[in-house]
Amino acid sequence: MKIKDMRVLKILVTGEEMPSTILEVLDGNDLDYVISDSSTDASAAAMISCPVPAPSVEAVREDLNELGLEDRVYIVLVDPEAVVPTGTESEDPYSQVEGLGYQGISRGELHSKAADLIPDFTIYGLMTVISAIIATAGVLLESMAVLVGSMVIAPLIGPPMATSVATVIDDNVLFNESIRYQLTGSALGMVSATVFALLLRFTSFVSSEVSIEAVHQLSTHTAPGALLIIVALSAGVAGALSLSTGAEVGLVGVMIAAALVPPLGVMGVGIAWFEPVIAVGSGLVVLINVLSINLAAIISFWYLGYHPESWLELRKARSKMLVRVISLTVSILVLATLLTNLTGAAEVISVIFQGNGPSLRTILYTIYT
Repeated sequence: MKIKDMRVLKILVTGEEMPSTILEVLDGNDLDYVISDSSTDASAAAMISCPVPAPSVEAVREDLNELGLEDRVYIVLVDPEAVVPTGTESEDPYSQVEGLGYQGISRGELHSKAADLIPDFTIYGLMTVISAIIATAGVLLESMAVLVGSMVIAPLIGPPMATSVATVIDDNVLFNESIRYQLTGSALGMVSATVFALLLRFTSFVSSEVSIEAVHQLSTHTAPGALLIIVALSAGVAGALSLSTGAEVGLVGVMIAAALVPPLGVMGVGIAWFEPVIAVGSGLVVLINVLSINLAAIISFWYLGYHPESWLELRKARSKMLVRVISLTVSILVLATLLTNLTGAAEVISVIFQGNGPSLRTILYTIYT
């Protein structure tokens, strides 16, 4: 049974005898349960406690209602704080974190919380599209309030945190799932922002004479690359600290969204108004921020002690972690270099496609000498 998105179903049965049909329903749904009863009073109520995957709760409840025991059965649904996996033959290697003391949650709870941060894929996709559309509208309206609203609803903290946790504890299933969410979410955000901006421009809802200077001011691609990386790294560290201490991650999620959502809106407007510098620059900013958040979170979780304790598992997890950290670092440096030289590259592209201005040879000589 998966540990993410679990609920505890408590069934209170009154009367002298436990109806066998209730247990048949639970057995038919392949659910584990425990019965609490009073051995001294036959008329006392009995309680059945059963962990149920959240998507299955409604189906189980309907099966119980069909039994016609409404006058004897009361159903209570509990949302647990975390579902921590336990070992059966040996101690769970993720049960304790040395060095964090009382401030850090257990490895098992961290694993559960990270998995729970990944929402249903349909909801994740829809919320990402909506936040990108609102960000695009905020760019065109030149409204920081609208941009902040797009950050608040963006569900972007879960996948990078899950990827980082999966890396340090060597969970390939969670890693692959969270990577898929990040790739799909970034693609959905870019496409939805671009399509929305194009619709607005060519349906005359927005004047084609949009102030490009205002879009430049809202864009961050002209900021020093080092500052962009520092902001994204800080967001990743803050996310790791919040998650590992059991603190509220909502506000940190807004911080992470602040590094990702506005550039998506700016990129969409840049493409719609055929401004390659703005479009490509904002796209590079998104990629740099995504990679930097993942990098910072992975290093933070590992430093905080969230890794296997057994020597064999530790070596395996450390090897994967180092490969991913090096890959992320190299990618960030390459993208930051491209961002730094973006203006010159855009001039070259303009000459190639427009066929005017000085020769390509002259421009290349000017840029690289």
